[in-house]
Amino acid sequence: MKVHEFTIVASGLDPNADEFEDRFFEAGCGDATISFQKGAVVLDFARRAPNFVKALVSALRDVERAGAKVERIEPDHLVSISDIARRSGLTRAAISHYSKGMRASAFPAPVARVTSDSPLWDWYEVSRWMRRERHVSADAVLEARVVKDANLMLGQSVPRDRLAKRLERHIAKNAVVA
Repeated sequence: MKVHEFTIVASGLDPNADEFEDRFFEAGCGDATISFQKGAVVLDFARRAPNFVKALVSALRDVERAGAKVERIEPDHLVSISDIARRSGLTRAAISHYSKGMRASAFPAPVARVTSDSPLWDWYEVSRWMRRERHVSADAVLEARVVKDANLMLGQSVPRDRLAKRLERHIAKNAVVA
């Protein structure tokens, strides 16, 4: 089984409570590093599972079983040039050239801060483009889609059983087009 890395940001538990870390360990989060940052519980997972969706869904279940409320999954789908470079293994200069159409065409347009000096792109759209250019794996594209969709569903308070089924469909349907 492959190890899948992701972060779950949660709330609802007091990090100063004596049993804080024990609650997560007993709920099945022994494969997560737990910290408290900017008022949120941050769990950095390295979870073994047959696929990314199973790793993510089981981690979501375990975090909630510990009594925390899942707020979102990271890495976020909104990315800067630096984020794109880090996730793809390319240089910032290469990504900048791609984004300006200097190296290839049809790089996705920014989706936020379009008129600022710090635009943000949708990582799922960028990863699809990068897959076509052979810079990232199909798994990277699928993970980008799953995280984006999971965060949208979390924001809509979709019940966990439905969230799990919807995310599993991404795997079953091969939701990514290279």
